[in-house]
Amino acid sequence: MKDKKFLNVIIGVLVFTLLLVVAYGIGQKYLGFPAYLTMNEEFAKGLPIRLSQLSRVPSTFAGHYDLAAYLVLILPILTSLIFGFRNRLVKIIILLTVILGFGLLFTTVSRVSFFVLLIALFIVLFFQNKKIFVLSFPIVAIFAFLFLSFQPALLSRFGNTVKEVSVLVDAKTGDAIGSVKFVPSQRFENKIIIQKRVADRGQQASPSALLSLDDFPREVPLVVAPNLSTGENLPQGTGYINLSLSPVTKKSGYFFYEVSPDAKSSAFAEVFIFHGDFIIKKASAYDLSFTTRFQGEWPRALEAFKKNILFGSGYGSVSLAVDNNYFRMLGETGILGTASFLAIFLALGIYIKKILPSVSSKVARSFILGFVAGFIGIALNATLIDVFEASKIAYLLWILTGVVLGILVLYQTEKIELYPELKKAVTSTYAVIFYLFIAAVFIFSPMLNNFFIGDDFTWFRWASSPFSTIAHYFTESDGFFYRPGTKIYFLLTYSIFWFNQVIYHAVSILLHFTAAALFFLLARKILRSHFFAVLAAFLFLLISGYSEAVFWISSTGFLFTAVFALSSLLFFILWEEKKKIHYYILSLIALTLGLLFHEQGVIIPLLIIAYKFTKEESINPRKLLRQLHLIFLFIPVGIYLIVRYNAQSHWFSGDYSYNLLKLPFNAVGNLLGYLSLAFFGPISLPLYETFRNFLRENMILVLLGSLLIVFISAFLYRKIFANMEKREKRIIVFGFLFFIISLLPFLGLGNITSRYSYLASFGLVIVFVFLIKKLYMYLQNYGKDIALAAITTLISVFFLLQIIQVQQIHLDWTGAGEKTRRFFISIDALYSDYWSKEPVELHFVDVPIKYGQAWVFPVGLADALWFAFENKNLKVYLHPNVRQALDQGAGTSALNPIFKFNEDGSLDPVYRPKKISVNK
Repeated sequence: MKDKKFLNVIIGVLVFTLLLVVAYGIGQKYLGFPAYLTMNEEFAKGLPIRLSQLSRVPSTFAGHYDLAAYLVLILPILTSLIFGFRNRLVKIIILLTVILGFGLLFTTVSRVSFFVLLIALFIVLFFQNKKIFVLSFPIVAIFAFLFLSFQPALLSRFGNTVKEVSVLVDAKTGDAIGSVKFVPSQRFENKIIIQKRVADRGQQASPSALLSLDDFPREVPLVVAPNLSTGENLPQGTGYINLSLSPVTKKSGYFFYEVSPDAKSSAFAEVFIFHGDFIIKKASAYDLSFTTRFQGEWPRALEAFKKNILFGSGYGSVSLAVDNNYFRMLGETGILGTASFLAIFLALGIYIKKILPSVSSKVARSFILGFVAGFIGIALNATLIDVFEASKIAYLLWILTGVVLGILVLYQTEKIELYPELKKAVTSTYAVIFYLFIAAVFIFSPMLNNFFIGDDFTWFRWASSPFSTIAHYFTESDGFFYRPGTKIYFLLTYSIFWFNQVIYHAVSILLHFTAAALFFLLARKILRSHFFAVLAAFLFLLISGYSEAVFWISSTGFLFTAVFALSSLLFFILWEEKKKIHYYILSLIALTLGLLFHEQGVIIPLLIIAYKFTKEESINPRKLLRQLHLIFLFIPVGIYLIVRYNAQSHWFSGDYSYNLLKLPFNAVGNLLGYLSLAFFGPISLPLYETFRNFLRENMILVLLGSLLIVFISAFLYRKIFANMEKREKRIIVFGFLFFIISLLPFLGLGNITSRYSYLASFGLVIVFVFLIKKLYMYLQNYGKDIALAAITTLISVFFLLQIIQVQQIHLDWTGAGEKTRRFFISIDALYSDYWSKEPVELHFVDVPIKYGQAWVFPVGLADALWFAFENKNLKVYLHPNVRQALDQGAGTSALNPIFKFNEDGSLDPVYRPKKISVNK
């Protein structure tokens, strides 16, 4: 584009084209205009199709998804241009066009496009007018609600994303056979029926191949297979959400399967009866759209990517559709191909950032901002649709990209060196945060399918309780810890995603990444070095000592509190630097939220005060008392303690109690334990436990050891610490203070726990990275190459040690989850119908507590069984051995059976020996 005035022609073409698309779409919907589709092989033959009133509108595109993607790209540009033109008539025309386009989007019934378009429009408003951006939230919410009310097809599609179904399950294996419904047995009268057993697939039919239905009840289970079966193979299941945790509703020894009239059967049977051991479960299932992605398309793309990580498996190697453009790119072109594609838009972003301030035309500026918002919408759309591969969208996207670049060149005043700018971009703060995200996903994504374990079911039981209301969480603790924020999280997540463990683990990974990103920003301010802040963030991301907090769903509250603690500290630092009151308010809000998720939040004000030691000026108690902004930080803590007390929360008892006599020894011992845990990981725990148990029996050695530690500390202070610069001293002091303050609620306990070290690890990483920096500077006296080699070796060994342990811990948590999964399969196989209705006592022996470093059923077994049967009259008893269970009267009838856990988590029933008296 060589003429600035030509932009108006382009805008006119975009408006006119969109109006034509809208007009043809309306014609398809209401006037019977023909549609040419490519959604499957039959449609792709080019024959015109008339859409029904329930069909999704594709307009001039070959599919409704392509039309929706087109609108996601175009509507933000036109919306942005409303702010660019001064002529009111032009504004009105563009506004009406946008409204018509938005209405057309609803006829596509595309869920993802609806949401990403809203995000793109919000971005436009943020770019153009921040006041309108803030005011638009309630307006858009009301508008969207009203629009959805008049669009039952789209509303129904949202509602059917997850639906409740009855599923027939093989009781022996726990595998889904298919959706099931109960129909009158007379439906199969006078039909040819063949009987089979699931176990041996052996045919059992009467000589006439006719079967009397008199022996069957009035209603029988009929499997409705998602995929048609010929009758020779059992129908397959669908995208059920954690079927093993679905409640059992009935047991059955058979099921009917009706052959489709279009299906061929070698036995010419119309109906099959499969005999075996089955149970019927009430389950939640994703719709076909999500099931296809989760179970078929995405796994195939990832398998293609694993074959050749750098270059991929070649174009077309995955399938015709992946419905995630990034997975498709990775599978077909690998990391290098994907990076090359994204680099195009990174380069364009550099041009926009450099030249946009020089664009004097308001229309041109609005066009560019609208394109940026539209591209963000398309990029988000690509997470569920292969939008970049769609030719209709690709042509338009690349043309508009060229137009935007042409506009920028017209307003360019100086030459842009792209290579240095790209280099700067890939090392920028945003790039580092992106790398942290990729690293977090790469390292921890294998845990996404880990099954739930003990305490998880306790949290879910609270979330599923009929008394589970948000107000109740704030006023009553029911004898447990006061953690309303964590309970609200489980309530909302359980209500939306039910027992989909992938979501809960994904939240943990996202929180862990967020904590690492916030730590990177904090470390940059403490260490005053971009490189060492990056190193600190990646070191923290990989530390294995706190891994329990990331791998265990029940520890999500720790992650939330850590994120809010770091956010509060960073907002406070920004307030001190910029003196803008909203940063201080945000710091107080983050502090308050941290208190709601875990009691560790009480130390957040102390962390903020500790930050003062990174300043040049000295701090004394009198000065602190005169700083009201520091005193105000303790107000949320005071309110929290009062409310917590009134909620009758759990305080100090049992495993969470302090022994005042042993408090000093516990504090010192726990500090040393957490130090070893942070630096060496869980492999240090056995040695630490042995050493601690030895010292408990030899208190004289404890005293001598304490004196030795004091002597060594004094020596190091005189030889090393005293010779450091003032700023360097403050970094070390801040790091150790952060470490100690974060552990204050736990130092008095009788032992250490992995998850407690999560937030405290930040302080030690600061100190560790700072010492690496000092060691590198010292070794430079012997040569730069020697210094670099030594530091690289040290960091590599540390990374390798942590990675190996993280992998081992992942195996432990996977094994623990597998034990609980097998437990559910076993209990389903042993299920009797009265377990869901009658008062039943279930007795368990040898309940597994841990598997390696992972928990199995430390608690929560009763809650897990409640989800299996949903029987309010069910009672669960645990016994250390079979003899004690028998002595307490268990196993006398079918209403109080005894089960023994096997090594793999499965169950075996225990029968009472005849020689033992029932009354004993």
